[in-house]
Amino acid sequence: MSPSIHKASVMHAAPIAALCAELGYPGTVDEIAGRIEAIRASDADFLGVAVLEDGRIAGWIQAHASHVLESGFRVEIMGMIVAADCRRLGVGRELVQAAEGWGRERGAPRIVVRSNVARAESHAFYAALGYIENKTQRVYRRGLQGER
Repeated sequence: MSPSIHKASVMHAAPIAALCAELGYPGTVDEIAGRIEAIRASDADFLGVAVLEDGRIAGWIQAHASHVLESGFRVEIMGMIVAADCRRLGVGRELVQAAEGWGRERGAPRIVVRSNVARAESHAFYAALGYIENKTQRVYRRGLQGER
């Protein structure tokens, strides 16, 4: 099962929303469609979907290119979700390779990814692709519009 990778569009909002919910990131189809539009409008972002031969969306990946003062230009995988029934079939590898290729086209010397400490399977996945654990960190957040 080798998927084809395409740039995501608003027509992919429903399956992307379902995949997000599968991993605990709920969002309405309209919310996801709005996010897709915003991401597609940015030259600094790549949003790809893995499409199976039957047309089903098996996963998605978002990568972002940025200039970071202390470490220079890089691409970061902001998120990736592969459908539970499509894991360990090469879908994730194809998505990561698409993001890496996008980064190379932009001249990025490196790509980084952050993975939740609770997602041990993703740690093994990235290590198998040659990614090296660089550091452990905590993530803090604070609402800016009244939310927590």
